[in-house]
Amino acid sequence: MPMSPKSSTATKPLRSPVTATPKTVRRLNRAVVLDLIRQYQPLSRAELARRSGIHRSNISSIIDDLTRRGLLREERAQNFGRGRTPDLISLDRAAFRVMAVSLLRARTTVAIANLTGNIENSFTFATPDTPQQFAAEVDCAYRTLIQNISLMDARISPIKQIVISSPGILNRDRKGKTTITAFDLPNYSDVDLAELVSKRLSLPAMIANNAGLAAMSLINSHTNEDKPLRDFVLLVIGESGVGSGLVIQRNLYSGYDAAYAGEVGHTVVDFKGPTCNCGRSGCLQLYICDQATWKRYKPEIPFSPLKFEELLDAVLSGSAKARAALRPTVEYLCLGISNISLMINPERIILAGSLMRIWPVLQKELESAFFPRHRHALVQPTNVPVDALYLKGAVERALQLVLAESDSPGTF
Repeated sequence: MPMSPKSSTATKPLRSPVTATPKTVRRLNRAVVLDLIRQYQPLSRAELARRSGIHRSNISSIIDDLTRRGLLREERAQNFGRGRTPDLISLDRAAFRVMAVSLLRARTTVAIANLTGNIENSFTFATPDTPQQFAAEVDCAYRTLIQNISLMDARISPIKQIVISSPGILNRDRKGKTTITAFDLPNYSDVDLAELVSKRLSLPAMIANNAGLAAMSLINSHTNEDKPLRDFVLLVIGESGVGSGLVIQRNLYSGYDAAYAGEVGHTVVDFKGPTCNCGRSGCLQLYICDQATWKRYKPEIPFSPLKFEELLDAVLSGSAKARAALRPTVEYLCLGISNISLMINPERIILAGSLMRIWPVLQKELESAFFPRHRHALVQPTNVPVDALYLKGAVERALQLVLAESDSPGTF
């Protein structure tokens, strides 16, 4: 029976194809140039052309424009012999500054960074009970940091963007309002925290998931072969949960609505398992977070980060009891890694968290558990503290936002 016109897919309007315009090409080339300068500065124009594949005349046009905007500086290289000495290009670190806020259950850290991404100063305070108190404390920290920087640097550049790193799942409505569902911070859930901070400081602010930002902080890292990381998944094994960030072609993937993606910790590994705070049963994080590992070790003693360090010490010393408690963590972690590999096929899966202190032991346990021989993803740790990853990622996101806006006329 033929389909009616209303039900036929042929009558539905097709989405117009996306085509590249000269403006789009310029924006992409500009992003490539800035990315290369951030990674390898200082660079000559010839070296930029070689690394990017962009024509030399286009490179010069981009460099001249970014220099006029105050984002770059050129300095004559030291002359060691014959021939013309090239000008070397680098970012002007004082062009502007950004502010990063890392919100955690027990503490909050506020930091100010320059255009190169280097954090110049930071301030930590106990996380308040309410979002309103949080905004007030961030304001106080901001004023303290600005005052400290003014004492060290006579050239005070403006703060252009604030990015708040937050635990939990982001929710974005059709009007652009972004709230969080943070089970460790129930008073902060369903509150537009970025708007509160923005109004308090009269500066643009946005909020993002901390694990995704942690992944962003690693994009400009390099492998042992000095190649930039391109496609990877970061898995953060925390005290009470598991976060993750998915990077594809050096860009953080955040789903169709730019809210979240890759919530590996909330993938179900046992539908008859215990209830997770998200409402599902048997989520992966219930089996591999630090609290779960500790509960298998000494269930009669409440968990604390300090106590967990004792467990790690016991694992390193060869304690049979400690390694028995670690074994289910490893098995479920392998299940998560296997699922990530088969669904996404990343080049690397990077693990972060307190467990990385016992990586030599953990690596052997992972390899003996059930890694399939045909797997392609390289599994490796990062020894950078998780708190530092969150803060650095917020800086990277803030810089990304400001540099994207700087393509508009009159921005700088």
